[in-house]
Amino acid sequence: MENQTAVTARGVEILALEDFLKVMEVKPQLFGWDALLVFDKQATNVLLTQEYIERLDVPDKFFPKLPDGVVDAGNGIEHVLLGLQLDKARLSFENADLKGSAAKLGMRVVAGKHLEVMEVYHDGEPVRAVQALTVYSTATHGLLDMNINLRAVDGTVDTNGGVLLDIQDAYDHRFSGGGTGSEKIRLGLYFDAVFESWNEDGSNRLKFPLSELVVDNNSPINPKEFVLLTHAPDSAKVRGSEKYGDGAVVVFISFGGGKGTLPPDNKSLVYMLPDAPEPYTSNLLLSHKFIAEQVVSLGLNQFDWVRGKFDVVELAGGRYKLVANAAGGDGYTDYKFSDEGHGGSTQRWSWKLSIDGALTHIFNSGNEIVFEGRSIKARWGYAGQAATLVYWLQTGDSAGLTRSLAVNTEVRIDAEYKFVVSGQGGGATLKFQKTSYTSEVNVSVQDDFGSGGGADDARAKSKALIEPLKAALRSMLQGKVDSLENMTFEIDALRLNNLLFRGETVVEPRDAALPLDLTLLGNLASKQTTLTVNPSEVIVASGQPFEFKAESAPGDVTWTVKNLPGETGDTGKFNDPKKGIYTAPSDAALLTEGQRRLIVTATSGAFVSRALVSVVPSHVTVNPWVAAVNVGRGHALSAGTPDSSALVWDTPQLGTVAPDDDPLNLGGYKYSAPAQLPRREATDPQYYRSLRMDPVTVRAAAGGAPATIDMLVVGVKDPNYWLEPNANGDGSVELKFYRINMDLEKVEVTGEVEWTVVRGSGTINKDTRVFTPTPGANDQYVIIAAYWVNDFVPGTCDYVILPMPYTSVRKSAERLYPENEKAGDIWKAI
Repeated sequence: MENQTAVTARGVEILALEDFLKVMEVKPQLFGWDALLVFDKQATNVLLTQEYIERLDVPDKFFPKLPDGVVDAGNGIEHVLLGLQLDKARLSFENADLKGSAAKLGMRVVAGKHLEVMEVYHDGEPVRAVQALTVYSTATHGLLDMNINLRAVDGTVDTNGGVLLDIQDAYDHRFSGGGTGSEKIRLGLYFDAVFESWNEDGSNRLKFPLSELVVDNNSPINPKEFVLLTHAPDSAKVRGSEKYGDGAVVVFISFGGGKGTLPPDNKSLVYMLPDAPEPYTSNLLLSHKFIAEQVVSLGLNQFDWVRGKFDVVELAGGRYKLVANAAGGDGYTDYKFSDEGHGGSTQRWSWKLSIDGALTHIFNSGNEIVFEGRSIKARWGYAGQAATLVYWLQTGDSAGLTRSLAVNTEVRIDAEYKFVVSGQGGGATLKFQKTSYTSEVNVSVQDDFGSGGGADDARAKSKALIEPLKAALRSMLQGKVDSLENMTFEIDALRLNNLLFRGETVVEPRDAALPLDLTLLGNLASKQTTLTVNPSEVIVASGQPFEFKAESAPGDVTWTVKNLPGETGDTGKFNDPKKGIYTAPSDAALLTEGQRRLIVTATSGAFVSRALVSVVPSHVTVNPWVAAVNVGRGHALSAGTPDSSALVWDTPQLGTVAPDDDPLNLGGYKYSAPAQLPRREATDPQYYRSLRMDPVTVRAAAGGAPATIDMLVVGVKDPNYWLEPNANGDGSVELKFYRINMDLEKVEVTGEVEWTVVRGSGTINKDTRVFTPTPGANDQYVIIAAYWVNDFVPGTCDYVILPMPYTSVRKSAERLYPENEKAGDIWKAI
């Protein structure tokens, strides 16, 4: 017990290779699992990022299309989320702790609209009006993080080879970036509802596809279930130490024979990446039991001479050996011997000797194959008759006498085997290799020759067969022992790496050893993880430069940029491909696209690394894009730049902006509307009596194009006048302007009405009251005001903020409330 405690205590350290192998010799270390995959955590995260970038054009099967949704904020306010799109999910490992292993699935919100809708009742019916609009893109930095408790997650491989991580019972999510704290909370509530509905419908929507694995039902190495955890040595937790932050990702794998147990904490498991001058970043371990039962035992059964003759026997401490259940391993040698002689002076004699082949067992019942000394050792022996010497003797005129004399052999074999890494066939594989071999062969002939001169002569001459027969038997034994190196058991165990990674040859094995469990140490995709581009993901404004850094480059670096597969457009360029200074494209198409994603590649010899670049039209992004606020009230604002540089908030004409003290809007600003609107001048439009635009301009301190938040300040406005827009099939919008008359009836406003497109482009036909957007316009929204011109009732106006294109928004709204009366009129006032 003391010895085991000492080993366990050492096992949490990063051991030198020899010390690591000594610890692994003490007992099996895989906790009952068939295999362990162990990868350096940092290299794992780098490779996962590289694979994410390489596969951006491949459709993601994880999240289906997100449904539109509504979050009720109370007091007649609803937050409507339309057309949200997430990019591909990416997995990263956040910590290194067996007891509290955590991973993160991150997905950026790259498109969609967030509308704040106010519901009021007119003539007994709800009418809804957009009060604020946020448009999401890559530039808004919206990120959905799903934090995963790995100990509570099961991994499976389906019948088609899909590697799935079932996270439905083991996640919590958080939305970050993309706006104020309140906005993040609302988006979080939206995703709460979505995930809950996916959990309830019994689908596999929350099974994250890690990778794909080739399924071979005839192979013993066919993973069925797995668990992902992270592990850290003690030195990784010591701030300032050379190893601070180190850690490993550990995949516990079952091949279908039942799962093992999970180590309760870091100290319970040997740290499986030993120290070396060239660090190991991967280790594949196959359990001692699996090696005995599925590799060695099944491998022996491929040979007729040993098939079925050895049983796997479990020993104390979880060890195994193979024991012969009968004598066997018949080895035949086509050895032939013949001789004859005659003589005698007083009485003539003649004799003849002959042997036609020899056959002997190689092992006896109870002989063993054992695992010790980091080798597989065969200790075999057998004693018995191997051949028959036919002996004929004639004396004088007799007819002669024939006898069959036993040729007895005693054989002993000591052979050792180990696993080595082979590069044959274009990829690294494991091979079974003999490392040492000794044999001992003794031959004796039954002494039943008789007496007399002829018998004495035959006896003496028979000794000549012994050494050649020994040599023939030795050769036969050598061939048998050598033949075991031709075992064709499953040796492509490296495909297990596809449980986590999609690449075909992501691991480069270097060293194999068999202390008990087989350990195969190597490098994790060194050509993709040695050289790294920093940052690996960046947002760059149109036409702006950005400098990438190549870290750990073994030599000169060449920089290139390209579109995603299947996409077109200006990519920008590196003016000097030997320097990492990139200039983003500035073509007009970016205004329509909203963003363009490109891949930057750094190459240094055989080493390569990639980065994902999202090019956006504006250097500054704002939230919201537009909002309506009553006089004397405030509204939370936020803004950012791709490089998180300092911002300057210009003072608007009517209201004020200042840093927000709301803890839900840390780093954001607050717009405060004036207590009242200034008086309308005679030359101003009529709606100035009730509404004013008060744009808030946000600029990057370093320069560049500014961004504007349209604040619509609402003053005196009669709530009994309202607009109800209705989308037409041609993209135009019919604008109905209603009021409540003295009989409390809903009637259309007649007489002189001033119609104004306050923001956006398009025209309004005053006779038909139809708004027609300007063809080809890139407006995300338009603001329209209607004012009934009169001299005796103030505030006879209303406004609408129309998300564009309006037709698609209405269709989205109808999806919010299927088979519900709200579907028809949620947008009556939008």
